[in-house]
Amino acid sequence: MNNKIANIIVDYIDELEWVDKIAGLTQVTKVNIEGVEKRFPVSCQLSYADACRTGCYDELMPNSKYRSVVFFEDAGFVFVRQEGNKLYYESRLRLVAWLNYKLLTEGGCGSSGDYIISIIKALPTMPVNIGDLLRFTTLVTSQAVRTSDVFGKYTFDEKRSQYLMTPFDFFALDIRTNFFIINECIEPAPGGCTEC
Repeated sequence: MNNKIANIIVDYIDELEWVDKIAGLTQVTKVNIEGVEKRFPVSCQLSYADACRTGCYDELMPNSKYRSVVFFEDAGFVFVRQEGNKLYYESRLRLVAWLNYKLLTEGGCGSSGDYIISIIKALPTMPVNIGDLLRFTTLVTSQAVRTSDVFGKYTFDEKRSQYLMTPFDFFALDIRTNFFIINECIEPAPGGCTEC
């Protein structure tokens, strides 16, 4: 389900002019390069074979070509409650963003705070209905501590580590999404009303 949620949120963030490369939910993919196992974030939309064959495993890693890279990591999905035939859920995602101020700004300086604010403003905080997901809302609940641990599950060798220092920047936001779906198949209690 979080794959679907991430893809919905991507549609809102993709509208931001500073976003160069964006992906929905990712998974860690291990790739053997010259006898060394390396770990990369790869879109869940790609099969492992496709990612390795086309080199897509490297597309979401920081580099000097992109102004920014944004993707999502799964942080859990929980059932909250049931009210009649309404089933309420909460989705948790972590948005990971990497910024290249050299390309984003003329002078090579900037503040991640401005980009965080633009993401918060782009997200649907007022309830909207998206297909079967009713009263869909998102909320940025926290920002992860800004350390290289944000990328800890991926392979950051010496070549990659340069992209975590000035004029580059990064941040991770924890996002909570709430919505409900209507289950038409819930049986009424014996002798109870059959209408929803």
